[in-house]
Amino acid sequence: MNIRKAHLLILLCSFCILSPVYTQQPLFDEFKKAAGDYAALYTSKVEVSYSPYFYINHPYWDTDKFQEGAVCYDGSLYTDMQLRYDTFKKQLIVITPEKRLLLEVDMRKVNYFVIGDKKFVPHGNTFAAQLYDSPQMGLTQYVLCRMGASVEKDRISYKQFDKVVRFVLSKEGVEYTVTSRSSFLKLFPDHKKQLKRYAKDHFLNFSTLYRAEALTALTQYADSLINKK
Repeated sequence: MNIRKAHLLILLCSFCILSPVYTQQPLFDEFKKAAGDYAALYTSKVEVSYSPYFYINHPYWDTDKFQEGAVCYDGSLYTDMQLRYDTFKKQLIVITPEKRLLLEVDMRKVNYFVIGDKKFVPHGNTFAAQLYDSPQMGLTQYVLCRMGASVEKDRISYKQFDKVVRFVLSKEGVEYTVTSRSSFLKLFPDHKKQLKRYAKDHFLNFSTLYRAEALTALTQYADSLINKK
């Protein structure tokens, strides 16, 4: 660890631990100076992780591993970040450069963020993955996550997260929830036969595991039919 990173870590830990107000402000000012342009993302709120001793699963989007991404925060874009998104708390987590502290991002200032190959945009009180986007049509995916019933494993009781995936198609300024191929086709009565043929010819699989990819492909094709792309 170089001297700058060590200095940054010491300042952040001191800021999080010390309670008197008169000591916090100078420390935070010094921390922001050491962190540079990225200091805005590093709030004083440290993530409380989900211990595998108490939880049978996790509430993060796809994986609990940190992935490379970017954050548009208060109008400024921050790249080369390590991120994960908590669908239960609806909270974006960033890992500091020295990979020692996990910090919560102030979601009130997040315009959008990117994790891996997915862009996440605001949707109600959460963020949704933008699967398809054009001036005429869009498709997003979000996760409803809640604390479910406890489960028992090896005579030990664990807490469990229940996740429900939702897809929303935006068409002509109106949003529709789609859950399957049939619910999607109902939104395009004039092109139903063509869409069914496309799904069959391209072997689109609408089972839970592949539904996002199938609906994305069908949305793109529907957009091309309506707007003659």
